Amino acid sequence: MIRKNIILAAVVAVVLAAAYPASSWYFGRQIETMLRGQVDARVAAQSFVKLVRHDYERGVFSAEETITFEIPFAPWPRKPPVPTAPEAAESGDGAKSSEAPQGVPPTSQPVPKPLPSLRFTLKNAIRHGPWLDSGVFGAASATTVVEFDETIQKKALEAFGGKPPLEIRTLYDFAGVGRGTAISPRFSIALPGGTEAENATLSGDGLEVSGEFTQDMERYSGRGNAPRFELLLGDGSRLKWTGLGIEIEQQRLFPDEPLFYIGTRRFSLDALEIEPRQPRDRAKPPKVTLKALKFDDRLSASGEFVDLVARIGAAGFTIGEQDYGPVACDISLKHLRARALASLNRKLMDLYGRPETLQDRERLSRALEPMKDEIIGLLLDDSVLSIDRIAFHMPGGEANFSVSASLAGADAKDFDSPAALIEKLEATAELALPASLVEMLTQAGEAKDEEGALNYRKLIVDEMIARLVRHGYVTDDNGVLKSRLVLKAGRRLQLNGKPFDPMALLG
Repeated sequence: MIRKNIILAAVVAVVLAAAYPASSWYFGRQIETMLRGQVDARVAAQSFVKLVRHDYERGVFSAEETITFEIPFAPWPRKPPVPTAPEAAESGDGAKSSEAPQGVPPTSQPVPKPLPSLRFTLKNAIRHGPWLDSGVFGAASATTVVEFDETIQKKALEAFGGKPPLEIRTLYDFAGVGRGTAISPRFSIALPGGTEAENATLSGDGLEVSGEFTQDMERYSGRGNAPRFELLLGDGSRLKWTGLGIEIEQQRLFPDEPLFYIGTRRFSLDALEIEPRQPRDRAKPPKVTLKALKFDDRLSASGEFVDLVARIGAAGFTIGEQDYGPVACDISLKHLRARALASLNRKLMDLYGRPETLQDRERLSRALEPMKDEIIGLLLDDSVLSIDRIAFHMPGGEANFSVSASLAGADAKDFDSPAALIEKLEATAELALPASLVEMLTQAGEAKDEEGALNYRKLIVDEMIARLVRHGYVTDDNGVLKSRLVLKAGRRLQLNGKPFDPMALLG
């Protein structure tokens, strides 16, 4: 009996020993197919990303993957060079002019060459399942490091203290879902400028982001934090933010639009500080500080349409010694046709693959011209633009403003005539302003303004407010001026429910 048990155990051990390499090889093949498909799909979807190299060496228990991408660098349009004559004309004082003489056709100079593209490499060390590091059970795990070309890589290692700028660890389950963490260490980067005052130093205390994504990136989510980022310029000015938080939940809306997602994005900062430089000939401008700053946007779908809502606010907004917090700004754009917005998004993304266009204003203008009809089409689908709230605090109380606007019965031809477009405009607005704010704006002026001029200006404004209140266009609620405006057909204006008669304010 004992002998039979020993033989059975030996058989099981042999089977398991043979089965594990087979299962590891199987999972390795599955992961390679999935990863290659992901790279091909992302490159096909993003025309501005060029795949330079993709090598995959798979063994039984592990694999090595190397992917090199190239992305054009075009941060802003540059002015085209001024055309000049073949030979510059001399002015009366003997100096050469850059303008062509009359009657001489200018010689067109070539458009500036695109800025160099950014090339970087992802190196993946992959371990095949089913048993992974630390006893984890899964299809595969991967450790990814980011590298650049030799010149940039050397500077990156110096900036990040000899550590990789970014390291990513990912675990793939048997359904192809990936869960990963990306970590970037502390860094300090010297940014040389044209002069000593333009030199800058960018530093930070690192970044950590974790996320989850499906096999085909149909859904993805992420959350992250960064303790501090700081930009210090040679002239003494400084920009610093602390306590960055990130939360993202996104889902692809259309299978054939791989870059168009709906969902939410949330960003928060414990504090943002802006310290201006000290001018030579006048007092230093006040420091600006925002505390508990939050920004979030949500793109949601309902049938064939999507709604975009964006909110930004801060618990504190200090300029010098004056705190205007809490402050808030909420904006929404609703009833946008989803397919049209996805198409427009794809075409705008495609522009990133044409750096020679992005860096030349004339070419960029020509490239955007065909999109004009699509933008107009979005606005003609009964879309509504709203500034749902602008609010800030003043010593005399809180200021609030909101407005909603739409185009009623407009068609594409109306956009060729501003007058015709205004006739289709319908809008509502609500306003609440502390009287102290109105007085402060009245007295704002140049330092050279005489006291008599300021008093005269205040007298005129006070009289105008009194007339608005007397006719019921504005109400005075304990020092807060309030009004509700309704505009119909671009010309019928009501204030607080009363038809507005500008002539009534003259008497």
